[in-house]
Amino acid sequence: MTVSDTAPKIASKKQLFSHSVEHGHTYRVIEVVGTSEKGIDDAIRSAIDRAHQTIRGLSWCEVSRITGHIKNGLVTHFQVTLKVGFTLDEPIKSASGS
Repeated sequence: MTVSDTAPKIASKKQLFSHSVEHGHTYRVIEVVGTSEKGIDDAIRSAIDRAHQTIRGLSWCEVSRITGHIKNGLVTHFQVTLKVGFTLDEPIKSASGS
């Protein structure tokens, strides 16, 4: 199995942003790293699953780096670095209106 065999099909930025980014919202971008012995897709999904457990409003992700550990000529461990965007909560308005 090669890295290209396990590469997930990911939408282009244009497709991602045209469907998931809403006008008038402000987004924060963080970086997370998913790891897996199974493959790239599993590393991506585990990173997003873990981020989803503690961050509200996840909206999109972008793969920025893929690395792997090689042993005896085979990739034995995958690491995928993702930029993940999420919507910031609306500010809490005080009773005095400020």
